[in-house]
Amino acid sequence: MDTLIEILVFGFLISSLYALAAVGFTMIFGVAGVLNLAHGAFITIGAYLAIWATTTLDWHILPATLLAIVGGGLFAPLVYYYLIRPVIDRPVTVFLSTLLIGVITEQVLILLFSPNPRTVSALIEGNFAISNVNIPWNRVVASLVALVAIVALWFFVNRTRIGKAITALSMERLGAALVGINELRIQLIVWSISGVLAAIAGVFLTSFLAMSPFGGRVPLVVSFSIVVLGGLGSISGSLWAAYIIGFAETITTQFIPEARGLPSLVLLLLILIFRPQGLFGRSAA
Repeated sequence: MDTLIEILVFGFLISSLYALAAVGFTMIFGVAGVLNLAHGAFITIGAYLAIWATTTLDWHILPATLLAIVGGGLFAPLVYYYLIRPVIDRPVTVFLSTLLIGVITEQVLILLFSPNPRTVSALIEGNFAISNVNIPWNRVVASLVALVAIVALWFFVNRTRIGKAITALSMERLGAALVGINELRIQLIVWSISGVLAAIAGVFLTSFLAMSPFGGRVPLVVSFSIVVLGGLGSISGSLWAAYIIGFAETITTQFIPEARGLPSLVLLLLILIFRPQGLFGRSAA
């Protein structure tokens, strides 16, 4: 019974963070048509901004998290504006550019911080117990923040003018331009949202798993697997896929701790072979 409780609770908690990271990834693909391999870099940038603020500036974790969110929200659109937008009509160049951005980010972080994993303090310390299973409050807060952010994003996309412009651009670029939608403005907003969501996920992942300059690789692979499993461009599909992969990973690590990243790769391979359109197919939202 304790094992079942642990799988259910921790599977739900980690899946919420995976969903948060994956939604930003799928938004960029849905609107810009870019498989953004720099998404892992957005996660590590957020994590290391919080690490730098708490260790070098001696900030409390809360303002450090706000700094990470602002940094992620600025870094991602700058990447798009200066590095992706000039080559957006060359898919191979875009793909390689995002890969190189991720690698360069890793190397810069190694020079600045060393390759050793680091961590940040929890937003809320302490644990509570369900049966004999101790659950950190920090993980609960992380999942709640992730869910609130995802719900807020859903309302933003479906209930605001900018959100409807995002949906229109993801469906038909030429039609959006004909009705006066400013594509550059919408793209910058989408990339900024993706950077913010990635930064939040990065800070929380760092608080209980630690983060190295290479730490964005696993969340990137997981995000990619979630987006493919849920259907490229489908936000709702990504949410379902995040929980499928999160629970699969939790069950696996319960019995084989070293195989933490394996379930997402296996599921990715299977979905590419048997259902390449994903569980929900491609969708704007």
